[in-house]
Amino acid sequence: MRQVNSEEARLGLPNVGKMLVRQGQEVLFDRYPGADDTLVRLMLVGPAAALVLHQRGVLPLHASGIQTPAGAVLFMGNSGAGKSTLLNAFVRRGYRMVSEDLAAVHLDDQGHPWVSPGVQVTKLWADSAAALGQHTDSLSRVRPELEKFIVPVPTSQLAQRQLPVLAVYALSTHQKPDLLIEERRDVRKFNALLDHTWQKLVVKRMGLHAHHFKLAASVANKVPIVRVCRPEGQFALDAMLDALEADFQQRQGPALESA
Repeated sequence: MRQVNSEEARLGLPNVGKMLVRQGQEVLFDRYPGADDTLVRLMLVGPAAALVLHQRGVLPLHASGIQTPAGAVLFMGNSGAGKSTLLNAFVRRGYRMVSEDLAAVHLDDQGHPWVSPGVQVTKLWADSAAALGQHTDSLSRVRPELEKFIVPVPTSQLAQRQLPVLAVYALSTHQKPDLLIEERRDVRKFNALLDHTWQKLVVKRMGLHAHHFKLAASVANKVPIVRVCRPEGQFALDAMLDALEADFQQRQGPALESA
């Protein structure tokens, strides 16, 4: 990250390109010769999009999401936490995809969080793809050296409108043998949102630190933030899907009109 303020941010990635993100409305991209097409796209829909959202006053969470009858359910966590695996598995159960890896959360006039639909692809590691029965022979890799693939999602499996946020699940692992699902009821729910914000280290340099805190606090006060810990080194996918589905299906979303 080079020059940063509330109006402009300059970002570069070696062997890919450099960009200027301006006033939440414009991205100017200077592509380096020979840059990989996939890496260019990922830079634009990841870091660049997150900076645009920050400049617009929107909270860019490191989260994937699905549409349920009561609203959007978001799964946030660090890389490798299982966000994309859960997303793809729930889509196979008939839920629609809302977001992959980046969830754009804003507040309506009543202060309730809403999320807008995102990109039309997901990303899966080879082992997750195999577990889901997803063939990878014809798929593009995220990077040539990685066993991680870009999986297109049909339009029929995508959310078509912005949705109220029903719940946010913070994914992690622990050293215990059982899956833990517990709702946060203290300052840690707020901290979880801060920790899983895209480009969180540059928010202060952009002069948006106070707004970021206020926005995260509003989200934390309005929707459940649920801690989900699975045993380290284990991913009992079906059992985890069943437990999460049982949890969010018993939650009541607010009766709201589209924001």
